[in-house]
Amino acid sequence: MIARRHQRADLQSIFYRNQYRKFLRWLVAAIFFILLLIIIIIYLIIFQPTRQYYASTTEGKILLMPLQQQRNIQQ
Repeated sequence: MIARRHQRADLQSIFYRNQYRKFLRWLVAAIFFILLLIIIIIYLIIFQPTRQYYASTTEGKILLMPLQQQRNIQQ
């Protein structure tokens, strides 16, 4: 009777230990994935390409507009 209880307790402890370790592996993988996404977002924000603006003429031609160095603010 006592041997069964010990055996049952051992099986339960092994089961919970395995589940805990499996959960930790999933948790570490999820944290790594979240950090990877954060790094990708920061990279995309920092290294944005310069915006290019286009204009179209009345004939339908598309022209690339040069970038201005100063803002066009009227006072």
